[in-house]
Amino acid sequence: MKAITSLTDSVGLFAKTYHYLQKSKHPEASVEDLKLQWAQDMLSRLRIDLAVSGKVSEQKSLLFLGNHVSYLDIPLLMSTVRGLSFVAKEEVGSWPIIGSAAKKIDTVFVRRESGSSRQLARQSVQEALSNGQRIAIFPSGTTCMHEKKVWRRGAFEIAYEKNFFFQPFRITYLPLRAAAYIDDDFLPSHLYNLFGLERIHAKLEFHEPVQIKDPVVDCEYWQKWTKDFVTASQN
Repeated sequence: MKAITSLTDSVGLFAKTYHYLQKSKHPEASVEDLKLQWAQDMLSRLRIDLAVSGKVSEQKSLLFLGNHVSYLDIPLLMSTVRGLSFVAKEEVGSWPIIGSAAKKIDTVFVRRESGSSRQLARQSVQEALSNGQRIAIFPSGTTCMHEKKVWRRGAFEIAYEKNFFFQPFRITYLPLRAAAYIDDDFLPSHLYNLFGLERIHAKLEFHEPVQIKDPVVDCEYWQKWTKDFVTASQN
C-alpha cells in the first residue's frame, strides 16, 4: 500500500507541475506568483520542513551563490527568494515537464564541456544582472553532498569584473543521502523513495550580500563556508 501511495504521489508531482505550467500561459498570469505557489506546493507535497536563517536581500542585480545538493534546492530557493532565475546544465532543458518549466522562468542553460556555451551563458548572466534580474548559480556545476569538487570561479569573476554584489547561501538536509541527487540516481526512483519518507528536514541559510575582492580567494572561502555547514549539520 505504501509503495502504491509513493508512486501515486510521484506522478501527482509531475501532474501538478504541468498544471502550473499551463496556468502560466494565461495572458493575465503572474509568473512570479505562480513560481512561489509551485515551490510552496512542492515542499508541502514532499513533506519538507524548511528552516530559513539570515535575511534575503531585496536588492536587484544580485547573484546568489551556494552549494548544490539536489533538485530540491530549486523549490527551496524559489519559495524564499522572489524574482529568482537559475543557471542549469543543458540536459535539464530536455527533461519532461521540468525542462519546459525551467525555460519559463528564464533559466540560462549551459553545456558544461563546451567553452563557447559557457561563454554565451556568462554573457547572458551579465546581461540579466545588468537588467536588474536576480540569478542563482551553483558553482560546483553539479549536485554533491560534501562539495569535494573545486568550485568554478566563473560566477565570482562576473561579480568581480562587473562589480555586482552576491549573496552566499548554504543548504543541507536530514536525511542527507536520501535528499541528495547524486551519482547514478534516477529521477523517478529518487522521487519514489522520497515519498516513502515521513519528513525531510531542510536548512537554508543566507549570508548578507558581499562584494568580491579576489575571485580565487573568495571562491575557496565561500565553498568552505558551505562545506562546514553541511558537515556540522550531520554531527
